[in-house]
Amino acid sequence: MHHRCSGLLLTVIAVGSLGLMSGCIGKGTTGQGGSGVQTVTLSPTADLSLEFGSTQNFTAVARNSAGGTVFSPVQYTSDNNASLTISTGGVACAGSWDSLSNPVVCTPGVAGIANVTAVVDGVSSAPTKVYIHQHVQNIAVTPVSVHQCAKPGITCPCFSQGEIFDFQATAFSANNVDVTNTVGPFNWATSNANVLTIDTNKDLANNQVQVTANNPGVTKIVATVSGTTSTPIDYTTCLVKSIKLQVQNGSGNSVTINAGGTKTIVAEAVDTLDVPLSKPPLTWSTSNPEIATVSGGVVTGRQEGGTANISASCTPPTCNIGVLPGLPIYSTGGTTQKGQPAFSVITTHVTQSKPPTGTAWTATTDCADNFNCTSVMFPVTPGNTPIGSSVTLPFTPNAMLFTPAGTRVYLGSDHGLMSVDVTVSPLTVSMVSAQTTPCNVAVCGKPLAISDDGNKIVVSDTKSSPNQVYIFDAAHVANPPVDLLIAGATAAAFSPDQMKLFITTSDGRLFVYSTVDALHEVTVAAPARGVNFSADGSFAYVAGTPANAVSGYATCNLNNMGASTSLASNPLLIFPLPDIAEDHVVITLGNGNDPTEHSVITQNLISLEPPNLQFLTAQFTRDELDNPSQLVCDGTQPKTQHTSPVFWPNTSNGFTAGNSVDLGQGNFTPLYTKLIGDGSQVIVVARNIPAVLLFNVASGTTSSFPLSDGALPRAATATTDGTQIFVAACDAFQDNDPGKPCTNGSVHIVNAQQGGDIQQAIYTNVNTGDSMCTNLPGIPCLPNLMAIRPQ
Repeated sequence: MHHRCSGLLLTVIAVGSLGLMSGCIGKGTTGQGGSGVQTVTLSPTADLSLEFGSTQNFTAVARNSAGGTVFSPVQYTSDNNASLTISTGGVACAGSWDSLSNPVVCTPGVAGIANVTAVVDGVSSAPTKVYIHQHVQNIAVTPVSVHQCAKPGITCPCFSQGEIFDFQATAFSANNVDVTNTVGPFNWATSNANVLTIDTNKDLANNQVQVTANNPGVTKIVATVSGTTSTPIDYTTCLVKSIKLQVQNGSGNSVTINAGGTKTIVAEAVDTLDVPLSKPPLTWSTSNPEIATVSGGVVTGRQEGGTANISASCTPPTCNIGVLPGLPIYSTGGTTQKGQPAFSVITTHVTQSKPPTGTAWTATTDCADNFNCTSVMFPVTPGNTPIGSSVTLPFTPNAMLFTPAGTRVYLGSDHGLMSVDVTVSPLTVSMVSAQTTPCNVAVCGKPLAISDDGNKIVVSDTKSSPNQVYIFDAAHVANPPVDLLIAGATAAAFSPDQMKLFITTSDGRLFVYSTVDALHEVTVAAPARGVNFSADGSFAYVAGTPANAVSGYATCNLNNMGASTSLASNPLLIFPLPDIAEDHVVITLGNGNDPTEHSVITQNLISLEPPNLQFLTAQFTRDELDNPSQLVCDGTQPKTQHTSPVFWPNTSNGFTAGNSVDLGQGNFTPLYTKLIGDGSQVIVVARNIPAVLLFNVASGTTSSFPLSDGALPRAATATTDGTQIFVAACDAFQDNDPGKPCTNGSVHIVNAQQGGDIQQAIYTNVNTGDSMCTNLPGIPCLPNLMAIRPQ
């Protein structure tokens, strides 16, 4: 249909031969001097599809050799006046105008193809092709051919990553007549471009498209022409069913690297058709980003020694896309398709030649809301000059948290969320919003948790009515914070893959927020307290539900996976130890013809239950799917549903309670508790106990390192490797009475390797004496907020 010059010649007689013959050539022509017109651009340029009697506006721009606009008369022409006429002003009619100079009525014409061109001073534009046709009532999209699986005799339910396939659209008029050949090219779209890629540049018919399977997930494909859109058809890039990990050029499930060193972990991801993915969109996770980070399978050791568990998952919304509820798949271990042993988790030990010097940042809440009282934040580092440069805070902070990378510290307040980049000088304070009201914009409240990538900060607002929880995204500061109506939130933890956020409240409720699924409240039997995650992140350990117990909740679907036996007292916090054991077994159930490979993971835990520390052991299994129909987010029983963790064996109790060790301090109130990076010790600093307690995990014994002058702790923090503990303490009380206000305080630096409390750092403000704030009447204010900077 590109040879229609006969219609052009009819029009030539009326408007001049030079421009119209150029239009027949099919590309712009250069002017012969005079006006200086070099190019003419017609808009729209893309192919058009018009129903009988419809209209379309065209415009044209002429430019000279310098790119300037030339204002000269434009002549618009059609090479098929039986199907389309165009007025002198550039308005096209899918039929015939009653007048070209003053068009009012467009009378439908006949089906056909017309090329529209614009001519200015003898220079012609490239033509725009217009398809004129009957009204399109509906469109059907179908495969061009039958999609066959590698297994003969069955139709594939999905397309493996990288697989190419063609679809076609058929257009029907109101009387169900096929008008596909008259409507021109179809526009194709998908509801999720990450699941497939559309390529319309192939040498295909106007009604066909070629798509390539991209990332695992489900989507819909539609075709549109002349304002009518087809009924969507479903398309699935085969979902991931298993992930297995191996150490590159290594064996086993454990590696050792130096601080700053790297190691590569290779993942085999297989889809539901047993086809390996060449580019699996996996989420790599670390159980402790302050010890080891991971990106694309490359693990990097941080500067402080310790142990971190590295795992990989197919996590929505970047993998298994569009499946609701969200369907994460965690690494399972077992045997690769090449028959090599693989694992669910790779345990990474980071060694250091010498512990780095830690820096603790400290602040105070003592200013409260006193008028004109200004707080400061300052760093403390062991050495001859322990106090570094301080920074004035615009509002009294209530908590402080560092990002895992250690570059920025966030401080909460009743007037908005503050942050300080500690890598630059001079230090400056940034507010997440220039506004201090309303609180859902300023992000008022107490920060509870920061995601492993350092971008999402969870803030509990217990001042506003009703109470709320905000999630501020530092990577998308223009977006308003997520606003959740959750009252009394006291603790929060992100899953290692950052898909789920578990939030506990003061009245014992448990909420789970997801980037994919709706906010969900999980029914708990008693006040839930601390939250932590299993080695692979597939389920959460929740302390205090039911009473005197620890429970496991599947990250995937939040099913209760079982609880520990009754413990000596109600646990406040739960600490998974980083060293795990992983075994592989093959189980045959039912008729004996259904073997399933299981990875059985054993992880020890310690819960804080004043006056005790309690040992527990959790054992859970990860299964490789052997049937795509099992790809559901459910973990209630082994074998029948495989994608969630299942406690092993198949009982309601996946925990074994071990020894309960009394720390010998009575029923204390903890201010700070930390399992150090290699899992060998637990640091405990408690209110009214003038010492730092170090619990040795291997021996089950406790050492006590007294604070000088019997100082009583107000806050504490410690380096990841546990070599330096910083304690903000009260050194003296009014009338030497601990029940009265504190009159003097300092930051005590405790080093168990060098004899305990080796240094006391006192912050001095030249305007008010030994004080952390200005213009506070009465006694000085003293540090009671602390956070260590990760290195």
